[in-house]
Amino acid sequence: MTSLPVGGPLGLALLLTLFAVATTVDNIDGAWSPWSSMSTPCSKSCGGGVNLKVRSCTNPSPQGSGKLCLKMDLINRADKEWRSFDCNTQSCWGLVWGNWSNCSAPCGKGVRTRLSMCGTEVCTGSMANKQSEPCNDWNITACPSPCDNMTCPQFGVCKDKSTAKEPIAFCICTMGYEMNPDKTSCIRPPPTTPTPRPIPTLPPEQKVVATVISKSASTLIIIMVSITLGLFVFLRVYTTDRVIQMNMEIALLLAHILLIIPGSVTKVPTACTAVSILVHLFFTACFMFMLLEALHMYSLVAFIVKKDGMFTKLQNILVGWGVAALVILVCMAFQLDNYGGDYHCWLRMDTPLVYGQFMPILIIIILTFALIEAAGAVNYKPLTGMDRTQLVSAKISQRTNLIIMPLVFSHWMVGMLSEYEQNLPLYGTFSILNGVTGVAVFILHSSNNQQVREKLQGCYRSMCKGSAVTR
Repeated sequence: MTSLPVGGPLGLALLLTLFAVATTVDNIDGAWSPWSSMSTPCSKSCGGGVNLKVRSCTNPSPQGSGKLCLKMDLINRADKEWRSFDCNTQSCWGLVWGNWSNCSAPCGKGVRTRLSMCGTEVCTGSMANKQSEPCNDWNITACPSPCDNMTCPQFGVCKDKSTAKEPIAFCICTMGYEMNPDKTSCIRPPPTTPTPRPIPTLPPEQKVVATVISKSASTLIIIMVSITLGLFVFLRVYTTDRVIQMNMEIALLLAHILLIIPGSVTKVPTACTAVSILVHLFFTACFMFMLLEALHMYSLVAFIVKKDGMFTKLQNILVGWGVAALVILVCMAFQLDNYGGDYHCWLRMDTPLVYGQFMPILIIIILTFALIEAAGAVNYKPLTGMDRTQLVSAKISQRTNLIIMPLVFSHWMVGMLSEYEQNLPLYGTFSILNGVTGVAVFILHSSNNQQVREKLQGCYRSMCKGSAVTR
């Protein structure tokens, strides 16, 4: 056998070649082993838990330049990987409940709850259940009053009505207030709607008599006032005091002319409203001119002026009708719908308009009496150059006004009441007062005027002389 050379360049090359062949190994990628049969304990004993298993990159292990195993996320590589697996998925709820919770309202009525138990744990998912029931921890001796924690609205106070079984408290309103429907505030109660007054009626035969009486009474006063006006026009007496009386008579005359308008006309609502407004205007003006007459009288009797009073004729007319019109306009602004009635066209007494009817007239009457009283209460110092004729007429007017004004007021009041109540005896009283008022206006207005007295006396003498000559 020939021996191999071991020295020299050729032997060295041969040794290197043999070493490279001996150290050359294949490159093998690693692969996962099966998931381990062993695992961590299940997180739940029933109702669906999880446990962990492991696998390793040893089937085979990577060799040479081989790669580690690719994890389940297909991104990272590792030599081991853990994974969770479902375990104990069987239902473990067998109508087992946990303990009841505390009552939601200590010292009162509330609710308590309990949860379903899956084994020793609270169930989750589809097996999670809850039960609720009312509870009552109220103790009337140990618990505080329920009013301690209750806030009532303004004008309200808490009322404790607790019993041994339950706390009871509620807010009540004071000072005339009432609780609103949602129990959140105290409000003023709305005004109560009064029961409508039934319309009074008279039997047909009595109604005919009442109509005849009332219209006859108005006709009587129309005749007497017309005679008075005609007398002064015939005698051409237009002094200041007479102009005041004349306007008072005209207002009274127009008011009663309206009262004899046929019922067929006043059945029209618009016509009835107009009649009611005008009746109010004329009676108010009538009383206003009696006040001006008292003022005229006072200015002469108290020696404030020498003659003709404080106002001129035109001023008296404007003041008398102007104040009356102002009163009516104010009433119309607020109570126009209440003028006129369902069964009469006098001034209505069952509405707020009654204040606009009576208050101004009562004020006028009080002022008139005050002036009459003041004129006769003190001895005033006379003025030089005083018109004695007017002074005498003023003193007579002071007394006549005390008769005429109560008569006018009485027949005005009785007339309204008779229509409002549809009362036959009141109609009869109204008729009598109208006759007395008409006669009183004629006699007293004629007698308290010096010029009329002188002219009537002159006429009387002329008639007497003519009678003597004839004889």
